[in-house]
Amino acid sequence: MPFAAQRLIHSDPLVRSDLIVVLGSYRLERPLEAGALFREGWASRILLLRSPDVATSGLLRQLHLRLPVWLDIERDALLQMSVPPSAIIDAPLALDTTRAESEFVADYARSHRYHRVIVVTSPYHSGRAVRLFRRAAGGSFVVIMRPSRYDSPDPEHWWRRAPDRTDVVLEYLKTIHGLVAR
Repeated sequence: MPFAAQRLIHSDPLVRSDLIVVLGSYRLERPLEAGALFREGWASRILLLRSPDVATSGLLRQLHLRLPVWLDIERDALLQMSVPPSAIIDAPLALDTTRAESEFVADYARSHRYHRVIVVTSPYHSGRAVRLFRRAAGGSFVVIMRPSRYDSPDPEHWWRRAPDRTDVVLEYLKTIHGLVAR
């Protein structure tokens, strides 16, 4: 059982890079890791990928409401970690799959002529994410995968904890879906 969870986790050695990318989710651990990496000097820019929000901006405009969306919360956390606003880039559109995120980031990195990109995600998501990102990069830039240090996975006993159970099972289901949906 531990092997099933351990094989999902991938972490590369850190190297000074052009950009830190935070994969979209509703987990604060990811932007916190990006903020820590920024403060440690691993890159000078952070790209926040946008998850689909529960209430679309169109609905909020229609109801004349200004509510923070998840990207606003991530940005605020980074600002509180002393990341300057000029170093934070918001993705212009919501991306709903890791594959779509990898393709967007590959286009973005190539258009900015980046050589190395650190991708921040959750530990159990890191193995699948690194495969998708490296395939999308196609060798045009180096992908450095970084699972968040602020997550606390327990791959040795993942079946005993609800968050770990959910993450491990979902990663395997998404892996199967990715193979079938091609």
